[in-house]
Amino acid sequence: MRHARRGAALLLTLALSPAWAAEKVPPVVTKEAEGEAAIVGGNVDRAAREAKEAALRSAVEQVAGVLVSAQSLAVNSQLVSDQVYSHSAGYVRSYEVLSQTTERNVVKVKVRAQVGTAELDRDLQAVQALVKRLQGRKLVILLQEQTIDEKGVTTTSGVTSTVLSDAFKRDGWTMIDPSFAAGKVRVSSAVALGATEAKEIGTLSKADYILYGTVAFRDVPPDGVLVQQGEPRTAFPLTGDYDFGVFETSAGAQLAKVSGKLRSEMSNVSVNSREESAFNLVKGHEKEITGQVRKAVIESLRASEQNGARIVVQVQNAGDFSTLQSFRTQLAVWSAGVREVGSPQLAGGTGKLEVTYLGTAARLAEQIDGKSLGKKKVSVTGVSGNALEVKLGK
Repeated sequence: MRHARRGAALLLTLALSPAWAAEKVPPVVTKEAEGEAAIVGGNVDRAAREAKEAALRSAVEQVAGVLVSAQSLAVNSQLVSDQVYSHSAGYVRSYEVLSQTTERNVVKVKVRAQVGTAELDRDLQAVQALVKRLQGRKLVILLQEQTIDEKGVTTTSGVTSTVLSDAFKRDGWTMIDPSFAAGKVRVSSAVALGATEAKEIGTLSKADYILYGTVAFRDVPPDGVLVQQGEPRTAFPLTGDYDFGVFETSAGAQLAKVSGKLRSEMSNVSVNSREESAFNLVKGHEKEITGQVRKAVIESLRASEQNGARIVVQVQNAGDFSTLQSFRTQLAVWSAGVREVGSPQLAGGTGKLEVTYLGTAARLAEQIDGKSLGKKKVSVTGVSGNALEVKLGK
């Protein structure tokens, strides 16, 4: 039986592989693929549906693998999964179920699918554009993490930071060591972090974004299953909650609030320690948390493309206020991407300007480096995230 399916594209794409680079890409590619799903609660129909969806997703992944190089996919496979593979049905023009079998409580489905390449290619290229923009973005994680046992004793750890840092590294982020904050930054709830503090953390850490907030784990009370009343614990099930804020450091703005509940399941309870249970618990919510952070950053990047990003420009050897004002005026002459320049600040001969710019700090640096302000040569001495350091020649 043949089923017609169409879906809207996500307006996304990556580069053509050598296999199709020299010729026109076929509008439809046929692939056979298999998928499987466990039967839960005796619901065979649901398992069959999930197995078919998995098979169609596999077919789309095969076509995507031909459209793009394996290296490109590896750059940020999670982002490709979030933005493209999760919408696999939208790329399938039609499909045919070739077989369906059940073995050991698992349904297996084999399909032959006709996958539209134009929509898929556009979406993959847009993902590649996002990958390029995310590459090199610097993130610092500042969390206050506590575990409270059944006696009310509180201990601190860095389990959540460790799990999330590893996840973001795999996602292509540059992680900033949070040790700079020791004795300088007091971590509490995300609500407590204002724009001024966020910008200060950005200055200290050179990070573009901050994941800031609290995590609390608590012992599960005796339940007669994992924990027996009046007996020593032989397992360490936990409940907990997390409350994070995602901040962009150049403006100090909070991009999103990321919060949720945690609870141990039989499969992730440690019999060794609370710390191991906490690790397993966070690991199980890793994709959920990183996905929300990634979404907030991507939306911010898209907004900056339309409205301009805030870039802080430090001007050394500015000398007097008149020179700094002249530099401020010339910025819009040197670069058409400059939308607005805030009021200049001057202290000790060093000026500071907040520039709204359609593009990246690196691009602005290219446009102003080597320019002349009267007899003074403009030299860009540093580029970091959304910050520029400029020196005026004497």
